[in-house]
Amino acid sequence: KIEKKNKSTYQIRRWVILFNRILAIICIIIAFALPYIKNQQQPYNAEKIGIYIDNSFSMERIDNQKINLIDNAKKNAKKIISTLNPEQKILILTNDFEKKHQKWYTPQKALKLIEEIKLSGNEQKLKTIIERYHNNIDTSVINSLYLLSDFQKKTATKFLQKIQNLHFKIGLLKAQHNKNIGIDSCYFNTPIRKNNALEVLSVKFSNYSLEKKKITSSLIINNQQKESHSITIPPEKSIIQPFHYVNPMNSDTINGVIEIEDNLMKFDNKLYFSYSTNQKIQVLSICNDPQSKYLKHVFSDTLFDFHKNSIDQVQNKVFNRYNLIIIDEIAYISELLMRKLELFVNQGGNLFVFVSEYANIDSYNMLFKTLNIDFINTWKTKKQNIEYINYQNSVFNNVFIQINKNINLPSVTSCFSIIENNKSQRRKIFNFINNEPFLTEYIFNKGKVYVCLSDLNAKNNSFPEHALFIPCLYNASLNISQKEKLYHLINEEMILSTNDINKNDIVHLKKTRQFDMVTSLIERNKQTFIKFQNNIPLSGNYELVVNNQRTTPISFNYNRLESRMNFLSKEDIANTLGNYNIDFLDLKNNTLLDDYTENDSKYPLETFFIISSILLLIIELILLRIWKI
Repeated sequence: KIEKKNKSTYQIRRWVILFNRILAIICIIIAFALPYIKNQQQPYNAEKIGIYIDNSFSMERIDNQKINLIDNAKKNAKKIISTLNPEQKILILTNDFEKKHQKWYTPQKALKLIEEIKLSGNEQKLKTIIERYHNNIDTSVINSLYLLSDFQKKTATKFLQKIQNLHFKIGLLKAQHNKNIGIDSCYFNTPIRKNNALEVLSVKFSNYSLEKKKITSSLIINNQQKESHSITIPPEKSIIQPFHYVNPMNSDTINGVIEIEDNLMKFDNKLYFSYSTNQKIQVLSICNDPQSKYLKHVFSDTLFDFHKNSIDQVQNKVFNRYNLIIIDEIAYISELLMRKLELFVNQGGNLFVFVSEYANIDSYNMLFKTLNIDFINTWKTKKQNIEYINYQNSVFNNVFIQINKNINLPSVTSCFSIIENNKSQRRKIFNFINNEPFLTEYIFNKGKVYVCLSDLNAKNNSFPEHALFIPCLYNASLNISQKEKLYHLINEEMILSTNDINKNDIVHLKKTRQFDMVTSLIERNKQTFIKFQNNIPLSGNYELVVNNQRTTPISFNYNRLESRMNFLSKEDIANTLGNYNIDFLDLKNNTLLDDYTENDSKYPLETFFIISSILLLIIELILLRIWKI
């Protein structure tokens, strides 16, 4: 009985081991057959594949493997294309929107196109990329769009439009760290540039990282280094650093560049700027004949380009070229002139009004109501002295070394009284002892209005012959809020207005031995504009050449939005794309896995069967050891 029982147990154990071994062999054979489960939600392959490779400057950053993000994006795109069938078509998209990126290519030609992609200063919102792809597909069939990007927040705009049969596949690329430092902007606090004059250029540096940073910055003017600073910037803060230099004596054109050293993102390490020292302050006097002799004396300096026009001459005149307009004892202000003056001040121009003794009060008050300033009331003849002067007003910039309490101020024989306008933003300049104004500054939108309640007649007041008359008008022409731009941005839909270019002129944008483009001119509302159409390739100092004669310096820089290190998470991306069919690619070190494939949307099972066969063989070994067969 014992022998029979042992023989039966032995036979069962042999059958168990044999069954286990057969299962292991079956798993190995199935694994070599490369089995998979097909995705029932997408039973058909996409006929056309779109691949967006983000080539913005933030993609210059490196990951943990010291590889640029754009190189990872290109590598993943090649991997995706290598899994496609020859008959499938591919559309390559970048931020440049070039003509070659509007055509469908075979996989082989698409690979060559990817190799040519380079970093660019152009920026496109995610919504714009999707709409661009949508315009090139047939929504009646399945389409896939790969988005390979670091997904900066500046690109995020919620995409609500529903596109049928469009499947998004997201390749979210991540950099090693976000420690960028950039030059944000530069500006002058004064509007006038002169040869051999001392300049103070204010430069804004920004630290976008979470760590305190120390950098070296330098200023170069006309290829000569003028100043260098070692700057420490707190984390996530900006600082203003002044640079001092003297404009050259022998050159009217100033081309400058500020530089720092930062290896993370290089596009914002330089900021170009330029200006001319031979430009003049444009002043217009609107008056009745004869013109006041006092204004001629003030603006006789070569610094000014002074023009005189009568009421009839300004009906069709455009005011945007002027820094200061003076109303010189005009009796009546027409509705047309009122609208022109309102637009002029609204856009940042300064207006200086000397109210005529014979002024039509209603017409003046209509203008003053439009500009939100105090109204004139009645003309009063009463001799009185000005007792108050506001030393802090900008018309007295660089006038007084020290405050003099016993200063001699103008006297007034006749002037207008006022009715206060509660909406006005007034700043005192000269007041009488009873606190009634004689000269007042008003703020209106971007511009300023200076109102003198008397005229330029010496019998009515001594102001035109007083020593303070010249600095008041001089500084009023300088205190313009709309200062000339030192540079422009490349990737804006930019139309640049000019004052001395006519519609029929031939204008070139040039960079010595590097770039030459004929620009298009547009005339709108009696103004001429230059349109660059985003054709400027690189940041730098250029020049505008008009009719091969006049030359004006002009600089272009990349937009600084790329400098900010803010990125979307997976949840943010999903919310941005709404209810679309979205898959996030499985990336390891920003690289697609070797077994990734676009077609059939199938899930491979060979790994499961290989692991199963190994487990079965291990079980067999354990049983053989335990049962001692």
